[in-house]
Amino acid sequence: MKKTGQIDLMKLALYVLKRIWLVILCAAIGFAGMYWQASRRAVDTYTASGTMYMVNGNPNLVNYQYATTGDLYAAAQLIETYSVVVKSESVMGKVAERLLKTNPDYQALPLSYLAGTISMSSVQDTGVVRISVTTTDAQRSLDICRAVMEEAPAAIKSVVHVGDIEIVDSPNLPLAPNPQNIRRRAMTGALAGGVLAAAVLALLFLLNRKITDVKDLTDSYEPPVLASIKRKKKEVEGADAFLLSDKSPMEAFESYAKLRMNLLYTLVGKPNNVVIVTSAIAGEGKSTITSNLAISVAMSGKKVMLIDADMRRACQRDIFRYSRKLPGLSNVLAGNCSWRDSIVVSKRGDMDIMPAGQLPPNPAELLDSPQMKQLLKELSQHYDLILLDAPPINIVSDPLVLSSEVAGCLFVVRQFFSDHREISHALRSAEMTGMNVLGFVFYGEKLSQSSYYSRKYYHGYYHKYDTRARVKGEETETKDTNQDKVSEEEG
Repeated sequence: MKKTGQIDLMKLALYVLKRIWLVILCAAIGFAGMYWQASRRAVDTYTASGTMYMVNGNPNLVNYQYATTGDLYAAAQLIETYSVVVKSESVMGKVAERLLKTNPDYQALPLSYLAGTISMSSVQDTGVVRISVTTTDAQRSLDICRAVMEEAPAAIKSVVHVGDIEIVDSPNLPLAPNPQNIRRRAMTGALAGGVLAAAVLALLFLLNRKITDVKDLTDSYEPPVLASIKRKKKEVEGADAFLLSDKSPMEAFESYAKLRMNLLYTLVGKPNNVVIVTSAIAGEGKSTITSNLAISVAMSGKKVMLIDADMRRACQRDIFRYSRKLPGLSNVLAGNCSWRDSIVVSKRGDMDIMPAGQLPPNPAELLDSPQMKQLLKELSQHYDLILLDAPPINIVSDPLVLSSEVAGCLFVVRQFFSDHREISHALRSAEMTGMNVLGFVFYGEKLSQSSYYSRKYYHGYYHKYDTRARVKGEETETKDTNQDKVSEEEG
């Protein structure tokens, strides 16, 4: 259920800016490559040029200057005409004949080559026309330019019918080669490399379907984000290292407290107090979220039941470290024991755990059985909240068969791991079965809000509200005071 398919340009810009080093690197490679290529292929060229003035009797011309834009446009058109006339085969043939008279070596020059060396332009938007010839030999450039300027006036007069043509500057022998544009070509290569890198990054951004932040969820889907939970990067201390305890950071306590309060608020008016915690695919952290949410609810003084409803791949036994052989949900539903006999009492507040039990051949059928409905009804009378750690929706149908028996589900989404396509598919499945999605739980390592509060708020003020250390200190102080009083009385 996506709200919109629009591209977030701000997020795209930030994505590229965070990888600007790659753009700079590609620009540097483009600059170096184009500079090397241009230097390797660079050939010195020489340009000889001369100017002549076309006398056309136009009254708008004053000192060779064009008075209006119309005159300028007409002059540009005339120069194009002059160029076509001068480069025609008839004129180039006459130029070739003149060159042969000056140097027999010019006999091998084709007419197309001669035409390619010639260029014509207006001198500063005036009636003066510049004829330039560029070749790799200074003397050849001069000889061709002289021959062209000798043949051009007559050819132009016969076609354009101008009044007269006067030579203003005769061509001279070029003494130095033309400046090379190696640096300009190198800058073009740098620009091309940078643009190509930015385009590739933009393409990768558009092809990326992973959830990147909370805004990505709120902009794309209808269910609200109930809480953002920070995820530990390394699991070096075992699964139970993720559980809330007295040594957990205050930030973790408050994150789960926010999730607890928002969840309980959404349950107001619901037909029961049973909530499924699930995700789209495996590995998104739903079992960790479920266990810590249960602990947080228990710490708040409410009685909570945590059921490991993933009978195919039970995870809670690894988190709370109880025996795999203990009876659990599958045994209760199969009628092998009562639910009271399957309870594992937790040491973390008023919280009970029902293991998954032995692996049954038909988990979905057991969850969809009348026994499961009766179990949930009985548990609702003894507990303030019942949390079911269920399998992912896109993998098996186990969570969906309970759609009509629960208040709704919490949908865990892991940053840089969960895929939009998987989430959309899971939400469609939930909608088809009538499963009420209470909200998302964003589980990530890089939380945008967390980065602000952890630096500017948490370390500055937030720790002042962590009363656990002060309470322990006051208890110790009270205990010492009582011992002192006892000592005084005994003395």
